[in-house]
Amino acid sequence: MRYALIPFGFVFYLWYLVIFIPITILFAITVMILAPVWPKKYSRAMRVFPKAWGWIGIRIVFCPVYVYGREKIHDQPGIIISNHQSLFDILAGLGFYPVDFLFLAKKEVFQIPLVGTAMRKLGYISVNRSNARQASRSLEIVEEQVRQNNRVLIYPEGTRSKDARKLLPFKAGAFQVAEKGKFPIFPIVLYGTQETRPMHSNVLLFPHRIAIQVLDAITVENELHPANEGSRLSEKEKLAGIRAVVEKAYLQLADNKGLKAANV
Repeated sequence: MRYALIPFGFVFYLWYLVIFIPITILFAITVMILAPVWPKKYSRAMRVFPKAWGWIGIRIVFCPVYVYGREKIHDQPGIIISNHQSLFDILAGLGFYPVDFLFLAKKEVFQIPLVGTAMRKLGYISVNRSNARQASRSLEIVEEQVRQNNRVLIYPEGTRSKDARKLLPFKAGAFQVAEKGKFPIFPIVLYGTQETRPMHSNVLLFPHRIAIQVLDAITVENELHPANEGSRLSEKEKLAGIRAVVEKAYLQLADNKGLKAANV
């Protein structure tokens, strides 16, 4: 990063907070008020609020967003996996992923005043990564939600990667759920958020192109799927294979700056 841009990034970050914090509070309170009286059979319609929140959160940073692979969206429940490199990933996901979903997030996010309560009202799932029993229960809830015809987004890296050219190793949780329920896995690759909110600083923000690409679904028939009993691959090799597919697409998006879809 050129040092001359740092003052701009800091001022832009402060401007963003002044605009976005009140918007976040407004959306959270709206969800908290409406959720108790909202008809359960229309509960999915409540997700229009986080979708609008995510859309606004990206647009007020003046980030152009390109979405590739919309035709690969399947109208069926399953596990969505995505790479994770920025706090802006969830804003981009909520606002621009061409699919409706719940998501799994670390318990600390649910401790944010108002926001955490609104997330619970919307059905988002908390995970305590430091407690194996509680983490296992969270995965059971993920399975229950998919069986109820939902899609659940999980970041299999578990945390944000500090290396913009490399994905972290994938953790097994999302794939254990997919294996147990024989659910399809929907990989969605995200590029550009790490340039919008750099990992090395919490107080810098920059407008940057964001690219989202939906990859081919990984169904039980695919040899990489953990529930494919006929595959000659070990569980470790399947996990590494899925990661390789996602990383290849991500690196292609990064190399062309998100201006065209990755060829995977």
